[in-house]
Order: sequence, then C-alpha cells, then structure tokens
Amino acid sequence: MRFFCNFAETIAMIEVKDATIAIGGKVLAKGLSFIANDGKLTCITGSEGCGKTTLIRTLMGFLPVKEGFVSVDGELLTVYSSHAFRQMMAYMPQEMRLLAHQLKAPEWPECEASEYGVWNEQMPKVTPEQQPEPLSPEAIYTLMEKTLQEQVEKQIIIADEPAAYMSSEMTLKVLQLLRKQTEMGKTVLIASRNSQLVGYADQVIELKWIQN
Repeated sequence: MRFFCNFAETIAMIEVKDATIAIGGKVLAKGLSFIANDGKLTCITGSEGCGKTTLIRTLMGFLPVKEGFVSVDGELLTVYSSHAFRQMMAYMPQEMRLLAHQLKAPEWPECEASEYGVWNEQMPKVTPEQQPEPLSPEAIYTLMEKTLQEQVEKQIIIADEPAAYMSSEMTLKVLQLLRKQTEMGKTVLIASRNSQLVGYADQVIELKWIQN
C-alpha cells in the first residue's frame, strides 16, 4: 500500500462516518458521524468518562475504529496513513505540563522533544503515578500560544479540555486564540465540557453514555 499526502494543497477536513469506537471491550460511541470542516471550531462534549479523549485519540490515528471510518481530506485514516496525517496536526493535551519543555530553551536544541513524542510516551500508561505541580493558567495559555506559533504550518488543531483550569476571563482568551486559527482557515477540533467553549463552537458533537 502506498499513501500520498500533499500538505501544501490539503484542505484539512476531518470526517467520521458510522464509526464505532471501543476501548477495553467497552463501546463508547456507535454509529457516530460528523464532519469537522476547515475554518470552523468543532467541539466534542459530553459527561466525564463518555469517551471524549478516546475519540481524540481515534482522530489522531492512535486507536482504530471498530466499524465505519475516519478520513482526512477524503483519505482514510489508517495504521498506514496516521503518521503522515499527524504531521498536519498541532496537539494540545489537557495536561499541558506534558509540553512544558517548550517553555524552556533546550540544552541541546537538536534533541528537543516534539509534542508527538511526549504524547506517544504518555498515552499507554494506565497505572497511577505521582503528578508534578500543575502549571498556572497563565503558563498554560502561554504554552498554548507558543505551541500554535511554532507550528503555524499545521492545518489541524486538536485540543483536549483547553479551558480545564481556566477562569472565565482566561477561557475567553483561549477561545480568541482558537478563533484566530479558524480565521486562518484551519480545522480546529476540541474536547470540552466548558459552557463558554461549547456555546461559541460552530458545531457541537455531544457524546452519550452507551449501556454495554
């Protein structure tokens, strides 16, 4: 199988069609369909534990769908194509401290970790571990802004609970930051239960609990 992706000409539209998403034998979404268009802010919402983060992992190609498909600009997102598509994505995890290395000048610039390396290291871990001190809301916002500035060429912005630790004022700044990305024609997809972000999204995808 050969996969071609011309990033310079790509319109970063994400489509989910009749998708069933499951993890550990538990079905979190069934028959899910939506399109996240370029130039729009799409918000995935729902109660805690309903599968928002799992859906984000699926959209990044780290987890396969059980049924249906996910595509980017009409090309299927598969185990073969996911790495190439992730090169189009700027990812901001809920725990922005995972990217905190970007706030400091690296001792060896050529060895600076990428957000994908951090994500790949963190995602498989399921055992509890001691958590470091959280970043301040101001530091989180600065890190978001820096991440987007340094990855301005990325066509897809994905953020997991970007306002999780924010006041209403800081949430508004985050919203304005994300809106700037849509004004640049980018596809912005977030997972959030924050009413401010949900209310100002162009499209809201609400996940429901499924009885297994």
